[in-house]
Amino acid sequence: MTARGFTLLEVMIAVAVLAMIGAVTYKAFDGAYDLKHRVEGAEDRDQTVRAALERISREVSMTFLSEHYDHKRFRERPTFFKLKDGRGEADLTISSFAHERLHVDAKESDEALFEYKLDRDDDGNRSLFRRVKPNIDEEWERGGEKAVLANDVLKFTVQAWDPKEREWRDEWDSNSPERNGQVLIPPRVKIALTIKDEQGKEKTWSTQARIVLGQPLDF
Repeated sequence: MTARGFTLLEVMIAVAVLAMIGAVTYKAFDGAYDLKHRVEGAEDRDQTVRAALERISREVSMTFLSEHYDHKRFRERPTFFKLKDGRGEADLTISSFAHERLHVDAKESDEALFEYKLDRDDDGNRSLFRRVKPNIDEEWERGGEKAVLANDVLKFTVQAWDPKEREWRDEWDSNSPERNGQVLIPPRVKIALTIKDEQGKEKTWSTQARIVLGQPLDF
């Protein structure tokens, strides 16, 4: 019996089949890796947004006003609740007892001013920023430390509940003359963040915060 090997045609067919199997296998692994990457990105994004909402909610819930201040130094109450452009472009500034001292010998207390608003980050993207100013003084719009809470935010919505009018308000200023004789601090605040998901669609997360100290402190 004579020995017989593979013909050139058979070798070429075998190589072609192996190449096809390799291409299909690579495509399957590449698709799985891409899916894993997108899922992890979505989870990281969701966790960041939820953490930002939880942090804002906690700090807003500890909002306070105080009548105990130097009336000669301050023209108006230095503690306040200010909300502007609440529907989509919110700028919220509050005085709160939620400040955390990072240094043992820091000359700071539990009270501070907190501001939350949309702004451009270093990459030019619109992000949600948080500014904390531990020292409450006349220039509340300046100073403090500013940091990003959430990246690539499309909308930042904050609304304050007016119990007298029984409606959500996009504007609120506890020091405004319009609030004389009215409720100075909203009992509830609704907060929402809107970003794009992995499919390019808008997705919104929302929460509510209940403010505990409804009346100004007077001692």
